[in-house]
Amino acid sequence: MFSILDTPTYWDELYINKTTGWDLKKPNPVWVDIINKQEFIQPCKLLITGCGYGYDAVFAAKSGFDVTAVDFSKYAISRAKELAENEMVEVKFSADNIFNLGEDFFEKFDVVYEYTTYCAINPERRKEYITKICSFLKPGGRLIAILFPVDGREGGPPFNIDINAFYKHAKNHVKLEFFSRRINSVKPRKGKEVLHIYKKAL
Repeated sequence: MFSILDTPTYWDELYINKTTGWDLKKPNPVWVDIINKQEFIQPCKLLITGCGYGYDAVFAAKSGFDVTAVDFSKYAISRAKELAENEMVEVKFSADNIFNLGEDFFEKFDVVYEYTTYCAINPERRKEYITKICSFLKPGGRLIAILFPVDGREGGPPFNIDINAFYKHAKNHVKLEFFSRRINSVKPRKGKEVLHIYKKAL
């Protein structure tokens, strides 16, 4: 079922009007920890979905990753490109609907990073979204998913995430390697987000 969430104009207006409560105005500290610890991922070919203003993408690029970052909002992508230029790093930014990405993305990435995209998608398309992003992983690649919000809120976006439902859909494509609620969330999100790390079979 089509909804206004499926239009780039909706997201452009949120960014332009600064009604973007999900925007941390800096890299997500959970993502920073994952990259710095190098326990699960090291510099490689990375896809970031719903990259927004590009803070996480630019941080990854500065850490040696080959980054492709996608967002539905052309306005957000324009700002992300400015950030990358100011930080003097290369990121391949693209203003696209993730559902429309084709064969050029199939099994091309070692890591796919998901944060605040799944929760903003029309809930009726969530299963389709997970299938899509898992198809972008190379065999042996990892899906890093920081699931927010998991606090039972109503309305949206962001829409509440059912952790079990995410796992149920993801396990058809990738295997859960790591799960934790004890992560370095920003203070307003403590206890409201969970880290899942999945691996695709070789």
